[in-house]
Amino acid sequence: MLTEERLNKIMDLINKHGRVKSKHLSEQLSVSEVTVRNDLNVLEKKGLLSRVHGGAVKVKGGYYSPHQTNYYPYLNQNASNKPRIIDPHFQEQIALDKEEKRETARKAVDVVEKNDVIFVDAGSSTYYFIEELIKNPPINLTIVTNSLYVINEVVGHNNINLLVLGGVFQRSSLNFLDLEASPLIEKYSVNKIFMGINGMDEHGFYSSNVIEASVKKEICDLPAQLFLFASSSKLFRKSLKLISEWKGTETIIVPEKKGALMNDLAKKKNLKII
Repeated sequence: MLTEERLNKIMDLINKHGRVKSKHLSEQLSVSEVTVRNDLNVLEKKGLLSRVHGGAVKVKGGYYSPHQTNYYPYLNQNASNKPRIIDPHFQEQIALDKEEKRETARKAVDVVEKNDVIFVDAGSSTYYFIEELIKNPPINLTIVTNSLYVINEVVGHNNINLLVLGGVFQRSSLNFLDLEASPLIEKYSVNKIFMGINGMDEHGFYSSNVIEASVKKEICDLPAQLFLFASSSKLFRKSLKLISEWKGTETIIVPEKKGALMNDLAKKKNLKII
């Protein structure tokens, strides 16, 4: 198989599945893993994918043309001319449970209403949520965020009000963290919070980062409706730091196939599930 054919085949697979593994590509293309890694390096230099351990993940908007020499994918092609830069770890999270996250994103959009002031934090689930939301936002919607990705997606939409929280920039999650976030966000009368988590069980919900968990806890304590995104890989799974124990006021947005255990937890902790 010619190099050009291999590159096209790799991009077909990564566009279809969101990520690829070097070992599987080697088997499908009947070439060595060394050749596969060289091909992935070529595509990464063109900005068409991002290398992760054992393979690669998709970069939004990427496609391959053998005649292309100066291609860069963009965060928002209508809003910015800067190249899209996403940490490989974040790319890997985006590719995980992709269809489920799209499903929960569509559910979340249905609860956003006219005149809402919503907080949207950083994460792979909110990545899909904001993509769905900007397609047809309700009238007079205001978004408060600490996510660079959300900022770049929303900035080109004049029909959405955008307020940004500052802090120290975290490259792995593309967000800004400030340990005194609540005084900032309280100024904006947020009525709904949309938050990604790294795990949840019968005790509460978790983050994989200690500082991030502290900031998320501050935000969760605000007097607003709290919506938590939870794909299958997050259900009944602990992570590094507990954000909060269940208060019985949370709404968990889960895929349709949530299972009996999730229903039992909702009844026991007085949680709402959509």
